[in-house]
Amino acid sequence: MIKKVLFFSVAAALVSCNNNTSTNTATSETKPDTAKKATVSQPTNDLADFEFHTLVINIPSPFQIISELPKAGIAFNKALVNSTDNETKYTTSTKKGLNYGSYIVDLIYLSTNEQFSQVKSYFKTTKSLAQSLGCADSFDKIAGGRVEKNIDKKDTINKVIDQVYTEMDGYLRSNDRLLSATQILVGSWIESQYITVSIIKDEAKTETNKALFQKVSEQGNTVDKLVQLLKEFEKEKDFLPVINELKNLQTVYKDVKVGSDIDKAALTKIYDKLNAARQKVVN
Repeated sequence: MIKKVLFFSVAAALVSCNNNTSTNTATSETKPDTAKKATVSQPTNDLADFEFHTLVINIPSPFQIISELPKAGIAFNKALVNSTDNETKYTTSTKKGLNYGSYIVDLIYLSTNEQFSQVKSYFKTTKSLAQSLGCADSFDKIAGGRVEKNIDKKDTINKVIDQVYTEMDGYLRSNDRLLSATQILVGSWIESQYITVSIIKDEAKTETNKALFQKVSEQGNTVDKLVQLLKEFEKEKDFLPVINELKNLQTVYKDVKVGSDIDKAALTKIYDKLNAARQKVVN
C-alpha cells in the first residue's frame, strides 16, 4: 500500500491522459479556455525514464510519513499547507505539476488529521490542476464522484487511491509525460518533507515520535536520487530553480549519517533548505 500510495501524487493528474505531444515547451502558459487538452512536449529519454521508475519504487511514500504525524501525537498545523488561493498564480505547466504534487500532500495531511471541512476545497483545487494539465476526464473517472461522496471516510478514499494506482501502473511504463510526472513527484516529496521537518524541528524526541526523526535522517539517499534524476531536466528554465534548491539540500545532507541521532542543529539546516525549495514551488 505504501508503494501504491506514492503513485497517487502523479496518478490522478496523468493517468490515461492524451499522450499526443505538442510544440509547446514545459514553461509555456496554458490558456484557461484551452486547458482541458493542454499537453507539453516531452521527448523520450530512456535514462530519465529508468531513473524515474527506480526512484518511485525505492523511495518512501510521501503519504507514509504524513500519516504518522498524528500517530506520534503531533497536532495539526493549518499554517503549513499551501493556500488554495494560490492556485490561480500557477500559469505554467511546471508550476501546475509541482503544485499538484504539493496540494495532493496537503490533501492527505488534512484528511489524515480529519480536517474534513477543508478536504473538499483542496480536492477541488487538485481537480482543477488536473484539468489544467489536460487530465480532467481521467481524474473524474477514477476519483471524482467517489471521493466527493465519501469526503469524510478515510477508508474509502484509501480504496480509491489503490484503484488509481492500478490504472497508473500502465501509464508509468510510458515516457510520454515523464517531465510532468517528475514535477509532480518532486512537488509532493518537498511538501511532505517540509511539513514533517517544520513540525519536528522544535519537538523533543520521545519514544512516540522518534521514528519521524529517523525517517528524516534517511532522506539524504532520496535527495541524491532526486538530484540524479533531475540532471536530465536542467534545461527546463522554470524547473531549474527548484532543482538548484534540491542540490543545496543535498549538500546539507552530506553531513547527516543515515539512521543517525539527528540533532536540532541539523534539522534546522535541513528545514532552511527545504523551505527555500518549497518557496520556489508554491510562490
